[in-house]
Amino acid sequence: MKSQVNVGVVGCGYWGPNLIRNFRQLQDCNLKLMCDTSEQRLAHLKSLYPEVEGHKDYGHLLNGAGLDAVIIATPVRTHHAMAKASLLAGKHTFIEKPMASSAEECEELVHIADEKGLVLMIGHTFLYSPAVRKIKEIVDRGDIGDIPGTWRRTIFPSSCTFWGKCR
Repeated sequence: MKSQVNVGVVGCGYWGPNLIRNFRQLQDCNLKLMCDTSEQRLAHLKSLYPEVEGHKDYGHLLNGAGLDAVIIATPVRTHHAMAKASLLAGKHTFIEKPMASSAEECEELVHIADEKGLVLMIGHTFLYSPAVRKIKEIVDRGDIGDIPGTWRRTIFPSSCTFWGKCR
């Protein structure tokens, strides 16, 4: 097995820089490339991470960069096409949520990943947090029975306007 996974991140806007920072810090990960259509965003991130290559061409991530995995943090409308291209290029693929715009698009991506033996993962901010891991342990033990579905509501203080942007 490889000692490090070569990774590229596409999307350097709102959430991409967080993923770049975090994947760069993982010992088993070599963050090799970041990609965005904005030269300004790439230049800013290159100033923070000069060892990581910046590129505007998504095709380069898929075909010329020697990556094992692609991280997608772009607008939702692009998730399906980018993830499909990544999987068809033989790359393990991480997509920031939501996975795609429809159940049919999601099912297609899962099918391609299964067919090619690739990992397809959706980003969930708190997936590995202690509280979520404890809840999973309780559910896995069957302590609360079968769960047919879940619902989540995020509540911000009154001083916050949109997604935590507080005054």
